[in-house]
Amino acid sequence: MSISTALTSVKSNLTKYLAKGAGVTALGIIAYDSHIVGKLQSDVYSKTNDADACMRMLNNTQYLTSPSVTTSKLKKGVFNWEVESNFRNFVNSAIGYFKGFGSMLVNSVVPLGLGLGALFGKGKWSKGSAIGLGIFGVIKLFKDVLGFGHYNDLNKKF
Repeated sequence: MSISTALTSVKSNLTKYLAKGAGVTALGIIAYDSHIVGKLQSDVYSKTNDADACMRMLNNTQYLTSPSVTTSKLKKGVFNWEVESNFRNFVNSAIGYFKGFGSMLVNSVVPLGLGLGALFGKGKWSKGSAIGLGIFGVIKLFKDVLGFGHYNDLNKKF
C-alpha cells in the first residue's frame, strides 16, 4: 500500500475517524470526572461510616445493664478493636468509590450515550451521535462554563 492510497483512504473516511475520536474523547472525559468524584466520595463515605461506627461503639461502652467489671472491660476491648481496625475503612472506601463513580455516570448519561454511539455506532448512527455530542458540548460550554442562561438567585441584580 503506497502513501497516496493510504491518504486517499484516510480522506474518504475522515468523518468516520472524527466521529470515533469525538466518542473516545467524550468517554475519556466522563471516565476522568467519574474517577475523581469516586475518589472524593470514597473518602467522605468511609470517614463518615467510620465515625458513625466509632460513635455507636463509644456510646455502647458508656452504659451497663448491670454493674460488671468484666462486661465493662469487654466493651472497652471491642471499642478499641473497632477504633483500630482498618477493615471497615477498606470496605467503605470501595463502596464509596463505586457510589461516586456510578453517580457521576448517571449524571453524565446523555454524553455517555452519545459517546458510546459515536464510538461503536456504524455509519449514520456514529456521525449523528458525534453531531449530537458536539451540540451538547456547545450547550454545556455556554450554559455551565460561561454562565449564559444559568440563573443565580444569590447574586440577583434587583
